[in-house]
Amino acid sequence: MKRITILSFALVFSMITLSVCAQNKKAAEKLFSDLIGTWRIQTIYDGQKDITKNDSTSVQWLQFTEDGRYRSQAGKQALDSGSYRVNENHHILYLQSDTDKDNPAEWQVEFKDSTMILSGKGTPHAAQFRYVYIKTKDKENANRPIRPQQ
Repeated sequence: MKRITILSFALVFSMITLSVCAQNKKAAEKLFSDLIGTWRIQTIYDGQKDITKNDSTSVQWLQFTEDGRYRSQAGKQALDSGSYRVNENHHILYLQSDTDKDNPAEWQVEFKDSTMILSGKGTPHAAQFRYVYIKTKDKENANRPIRPQQ
């Protein structure tokens, strides 16, 4: 009887663990899936202050592909490219630039509808900045070249 109780408990515990793992995997796939595509900067905040009009990155684009690569452009000028990875549990995006392999940029990422909000992490200076992006291309079109707005 004691053996049956222990086996029953182990079975229930295993089922709960598998269920939680499956939910975490779905959340991870969702975060990755939401990220894929092309994003245009909409608003830039320094603390609570909107600095979009004063910032030269107001026409900046970010493009994320399914192969774990990103590109950043301002108009037709390429700014950066590299690889990215996400920490799904903490909603953190890591951008590893091809030109600075020793210092990945770390961002808190949040999605609302077709909006992505990146908040700087790591240093107090980085933490005061927040970038709001609008999705302009879905993942099916993410590999097409970025064309600036007219």
